[in-house]
Amino acid sequence: MRKEAKPRYSSARPTEDDIRDYAYHLYVQDGCIPGHDLDHWLEAECCLRANIPKQYTRTRLHRHIHHN
Repeated sequence: MRKEAKPRYSSARPTEDDIRDYAYHLYVQDGCIPGHDLDHWLEAECCLRANIPKQYTRTRLHRHIHHN
């Protein structure tokens, strides 16, 4: 009998405190540069829903694009 694989994401909504904590982690990781609060918040929410631990955000493949 084959076990069904569990999805790697969660439909559970993370708490505001969890998102705030994760977003702060991303802010610090990005060098504490102000002005990207919403970016960090949305990324934190997505990461939490996808069950991505903070220690894996060090190897993020993307970077925020800064427009002049």
